[in-house]
Amino acid sequence: MKSSSKIFLVIFAVPVLASILLNFIYDKPPTDHGKGTMFDLIANRYDFTNRILALNMDIGWRKRMIAEVTLNGQLFHGINDESSVKVLDLATGTADVAILFAKEYLNANVDTSTKRDLEILGVDPSINMITVGREKISKENLGKQITLDLGDARNLKELENNFFDAATMSFGIRNVPEKEQALCEIHRVLKKENINGNGGQTGAKFGILEFSEPAEDSGVMGAGAKIFIRYVVPVLGAILSGAPRDYMHLQNSIKEFPSPKEFAALMEGLSCGEDGGGSFRVDELIQMNFGSVQLYLATPI
Repeated sequence: MKSSSKIFLVIFAVPVLASILLNFIYDKPPTDHGKGTMFDLIANRYDFTNRILALNMDIGWRKRMIAEVTLNGQLFHGINDESSVKVLDLATGTADVAILFAKEYLNANVDTSTKRDLEILGVDPSINMITVGREKISKENLGKQITLDLGDARNLKELENNFFDAATMSFGIRNVPEKEQALCEIHRVLKKENINGNGGQTGAKFGILEFSEPAEDSGVMGAGAKIFIRYVVPVLGAILSGAPRDYMHLQNSIKEFPSPKEFAALMEGLSCGEDGGGSFRVDELIQMNFGSVQLYLATPI
């Protein structure tokens, strides 16, 4: 057997067989991880597992989302009497995005006389993930900019309407069964375009990072990424996280998540608000990692 064939066998065939075996051994994992029970189990190993599964590329994906949502730092610029920039990070987990967001703000090349204050609220349904996130925030000395609270994207009743200037959600919407409900709650708390009817209000920016299986026409690299996501990632995650049954949900949740085109259509076809007239305009869909990672950039309207 040629060495290239052996490499293929190790990288792809072994994880496929291991995935089949794990699915045979363990019951099918629950589909509703919106309550955070799974993530409570893996919180202490979540960052370590994530870095390995994403080959450390996830930091770059998150930074790209932040750059797009802040318009490369323009969001931080304002006049002295303008209110602070308010950001909502859903499915904040261990606060990776919130911390990167705060660091981007602190390092932004903006005139200090016009630089607005920053308030980031991170919300997650897993108390253990939030606990880890708070420890990281404390170590980074970012408590002035970031607050973490227990909460569910499907029910943000404690948050005001039309309040936030930006929102982010990384690899979380896939775990929410009632996606429309969560998206409408996010829509409610974000500032809308022309909310005062005078043409002067710019809509908040909303960025979603999510996995999906690459399309059939994504080429050889896309096909490789598809196998990696469907089999290698769940198996490695099951082993590294210490919670095999629960982590195997990745295999189903990614496979069953709508295609990028379908999810963008879902966002634009929402009927949010009492009058049912609210939705998102998807301004851009950015494909990354050979079509296995999508960045959806949207504005609530």
